[in-house]
Amino acid sequence: MSPQAQWQTLTEVQNPLEAELIQSILSGAGIRCFIPDRNLNQIYGGAFGLKIQVPAGDLPQAKALLAALPLQPKPDEPPQK
Repeated sequence: MSPQAQWQTLTEVQNPLEAELIQSILSGAGIRCFIPDRNLNQIYGGAFGLKIQVPAGDLPQAKALLAALPLQPKPDEPPQK
């Protein structure tokens, strides 16, 4: 298996602070996390989204953890004011 196939994209965010927060939460839960485009995003001033990747075996747990976070409105819920 190639090294790239071992990591799966959990989500993509535009805000570097949100990416850091998600990475910190995942790390606190014992899930390794990798943001491959972090430096590219900084070079181009945030023009690209930041993919947050986790090992394929941790993807279900990471998805459940991310779904429990109040970071983004869920598709079927209106944004909170």
